Amino acid sequence: MIRSMNSSYFITITSLNHCGVLPAITTALSELGGDMQHASQSVIQGLFTMTIAAHFPEHRSQEVIRDHLMSAGRHYGMEVMIRSLDEVPDEEMVIGGAYFLNVSGQDAPGVLRVICGLLAQHLISIESLSALPDSPNTFSMLMRLTIPPSSELDELRAQLKEFGDLNGLLIQIQDEEAYYRSDLSQQAALHNVTRE
Repeated sequence: MIRSMNSSYFITITSLNHCGVLPAITTALSELGGDMQHASQSVIQGLFTMTIAAHFPEHRSQEVIRDHLMSAGRHYGMEVMIRSLDEVPDEEMVIGGAYFLNVSGQDAPGVLRVICGLLAQHLISIESLSALPDSPNTFSMLMRLTIPPSSELDELRAQLKEFGDLNGLLIQIQDEEAYYRSDLSQQAALHNVTRE
């Protein structure tokens, strides 16, 4: 049996927002023989942003993929960055349960830094993040996490509550099943996070 060979790439695309951008990208990927595995897209302050993980025929080099995408998006000021996924070692992947971390309240410099630092101390991987302002001084944020079985979840919850109480923040962490049963899952604006 002949086994086809593929190369896997992580692609980040930014451009001016226009109704023709996404058709241009998907058409270019099809012309390259790309098989899109994962994608996330949003518009931030008028800029279109998209991240893609895709398989390509082995003979498609990073340069060919980048040049073809940029040619397809030349009318939109498109910029493309590519990284090979074949270079990512398996040991870098965190194995564990899916959880959601929801934060709302007073916006201030350093909030995200502290929360990310606490998660890193517990060896928790942030799989995706969405954040939006609710007012000039408040915000909402949603993270999808992978939490390894070895993490002390009660300790993490206590640390997050202490930080939230000191900074006018409501911080909730739930497993995937509980999250989708809750009212929090109805915050569609934050859902640049997909259920897998």
